[in-house]
Amino acid sequence: MLQVHDSAARWRSFFEESCANQISTLAASWPKQISFSLDFAQIQSWDVPFAELILNHPRATIRNADTVLATLCRESGYEANPRIRIIGLPPDALNKLREISSDEVETFTTSEVIVTKVSELKPRIYNAIFTCTTCGNTIEIAQPNELELVEPLECPETGGCGRRRAGGQTRFDLRWEDSTMVDNQWIEVQELPENVKPGSQPVRLSVLAEAELAGKHVPGERIRINGIPYVRTLKRGGAKTPMFDVYISLHSSERKNIPLEEIEINPSEIEEIEKVAERDDLVELFVRSIAPSIIVGEEKMNWIKKSLVFQLLGGVARKYGDGTRTRGDIHILLLGDPGVAKSQILSFMGRISPRGRFTTGGGTSAAGLTAAAVRDAFNDGRFSLEAGALVLADLGLCAVDEFDKMTPDDRGAMHEAMEQQRININKGGISATMPTRCAVLAAANPRDGRFKDVDWGDPSTYLHKQIDLPPPLISRFDMVWMIQDSVDRGRDRRIGEHIIRVKRTGVPEHLIESGHSVQPDELLKDQNFTTDVDGNEVLTADFLQKYVAHSKRTYHPTSDDKVMAILVDHYTEKRQKMDDDVNSVSLTARTIEATLRMAEARARLFLRDHVTEEDATQAIAMDGIWRHLANDSNINPNDHTGVPKRAQSAEKTIMSIVRNLCRELEGECTQNQIYNSALEQGIDEDIVDRVLDTQAARGHLYRPRIGIWRVS
Repeated sequence: MLQVHDSAARWRSFFEESCANQISTLAASWPKQISFSLDFAQIQSWDVPFAELILNHPRATIRNADTVLATLCRESGYEANPRIRIIGLPPDALNKLREISSDEVETFTTSEVIVTKVSELKPRIYNAIFTCTTCGNTIEIAQPNELELVEPLECPETGGCGRRRAGGQTRFDLRWEDSTMVDNQWIEVQELPENVKPGSQPVRLSVLAEAELAGKHVPGERIRINGIPYVRTLKRGGAKTPMFDVYISLHSSERKNIPLEEIEINPSEIEEIEKVAERDDLVELFVRSIAPSIIVGEEKMNWIKKSLVFQLLGGVARKYGDGTRTRGDIHILLLGDPGVAKSQILSFMGRISPRGRFTTGGGTSAAGLTAAAVRDAFNDGRFSLEAGALVLADLGLCAVDEFDKMTPDDRGAMHEAMEQQRININKGGISATMPTRCAVLAAANPRDGRFKDVDWGDPSTYLHKQIDLPPPLISRFDMVWMIQDSVDRGRDRRIGEHIIRVKRTGVPEHLIESGHSVQPDELLKDQNFTTDVDGNEVLTADFLQKYVAHSKRTYHPTSDDKVMAILVDHYTEKRQKMDDDVNSVSLTARTIEATLRMAEARARLFLRDHVTEEDATQAIAMDGIWRHLANDSNINPNDHTGVPKRAQSAEKTIMSIVRNLCRELEGECTQNQIYNSALEQGIDEDIVDRVLDTQAARGHLYRPRIGIWRVS
């Protein structure tokens, strides 16, 4: 039977037979290349018992591999000390973080995780050199424990004086300049959200990364870690206890940030997806399948659900030769009164979307929605970088409830996080850029509980006064839906009956927890279709998720000149149409980007690699609908200030009157002249007084004498 002490000879045979050329290249590249990457399958095909020895006794066998590798480099004429990095561990070595227990300690294991926190880099001594102060003899001691410096107990008699440290016979000074140091970093990892059981907390572990592995990863990355679990005594009050904390010594890592790769789809499911894509009622089927428990049939809710379908599929993110990037994710904001199912929609979307996350604007940690640099997160005194919800939802969807309650730090970072889809952190010696390539679905409530009807004569009812969001942040959203809980007897009855019918179909939670019934969604795992409370056919959540993943992985629609003409004509027409009853402020270039993203999303819905003219027309219709509904609420949907159109129109008209009168009357005009001109435009004196006072407070007008006005 192969033993650990035999591993050095086996490593030498393996390297000479299988990797001689690569090792020569590595030695010549030192120190630019300091590690030798080796696939475990290569070792396994060479010698199965030797591969099993590595899995069962990784620390000693890998240490011998490094020694043999350095020897072979010296024999080639190069003074190099590379490290071996084994990747591609077999499936039987794969463990979820919650499965790592005492049985896995000091074995080679691999886990798929998401990075949530990283500390700053610090050097640690790997081999320490000490000098005896009595005789000057030098002693080298390996330092396997990153938490404790191991010092000599005595100076050896051979070559030294033989005196002991105990009793003060001698002292030993650390010669740090001659000692071997390596970079060191703590990484906190968390099991993947899709592996967490409902109601359970995700398991987290601390991982120690050293040498070239330190500084390799940032929060939000999905990686496969190959490492060796080990234990350290848990101390309480400075005293050791029989309890131990489990850590992982990182040996190698593999990035797993391929979009949606965690969703497995077999060939038969792909055939079924392509079959569904050919249905005539495809759009209606998807609309019914989005949060089926929320009533379908209300025109506004149908359009909202349709926009959520587009958001799930998203447009195509693209990079360009000059290094710039445009986002493909669609951002949607729901503004509405309490009780209009905003939170239920967000919860469903966060659950159904691949890599979806549901959170609240206040955040649950210092990182909040974006990211933060936190001191002493690993109890070692250094700063660490902690990821927030948007970073952890990279390449997915982040549903944010109470969006208006976010912290001031988050608010400052959200502009960049939503448009450029990255976050820059510079604090505590940490400088990092983290990706936030996710769609944002946000909901916000009014300050006073319910939205007031916007009165263009009362600035306190303007939209930006009723919600705590700045206009530049609102402008980052592709669509802003206003949902008001208006009283309508027929509509209220339909909603009430729908709610009761949905309640009847549910399974009592007590029966599920006591084991007398199963989770309703578990019964639908292997099904593609089910029915809602009205008997209409809908897609199951599992199949809907696979449809979205297949579409986003496979189809990347492009547009032709005909589509471009449709979108550009719509954009330029809206830009030119400056009628105060429709637009008081022109649209920005973000509008045409948003309509293109929606057209690409619709093409993905039909599993197409090209955007059709119908896709472009439907995208324009979607853009027009949300703006039309915003107009019904007397909100200007184009400038995102929340100031009603009529109020903006009155201000604009009166300011124009004052400028014209002052130009004609040698620089000043009377208040009565303003009243008369405004009356011809249908504006009464009360409105004129209010606008004049407002413009004077802003510094645009001033009053040199009573009843006389000048332009500043």
